[in-house]
Amino acid sequence: MTMIDLTTFKMGWRPNQFFAAPAGFEARAKPMTTVPDFNVALGELDAAMRSIALVAPRVDIVEEDASRHRVDFVQRSALFKFPDTISVQCVDRGEGRSSIAIYSRSSVGIGDMGVNKKRVLAWLDALSKKIGSG
Repeated sequence: MTMIDLTTFKMGWRPNQFFAAPAGFEARAKPMTTVPDFNVALGELDAAMRSIALVAPRVDIVEEDASRHRVDFVQRSALFKFPDTISVQCVDRGEGRSSIAIYSRSSVGIGDMGVNKKRVLAWLDALSKKIGSG
């Protein structure tokens, strides 16, 4: 699997995907929601996001670039074990602040019953509760 660049990827027509990014994030794809800035350094945000993702059921890291604070996770559905890929890139916002761009998509089928959106929003909510935003 090759990591996608969240600044240059193009979203397809399928509804089984969800993309969130901070305001001003330079991306070809249009984010479906805005991610707040967090009052923590990049490395701390990266570690917090990884810990949140890895406590979710059936989630594994499939590829990472630690030097660029990028990671791809896969989460498999409970019943049929269909894989969804979640790409996360932590973004330095300056002055000890950081944010995240996150793209979740299904690998199989067309519809996802909102699973990718729910996942992204749940992970972002957990991140806000864990480290706060501002």
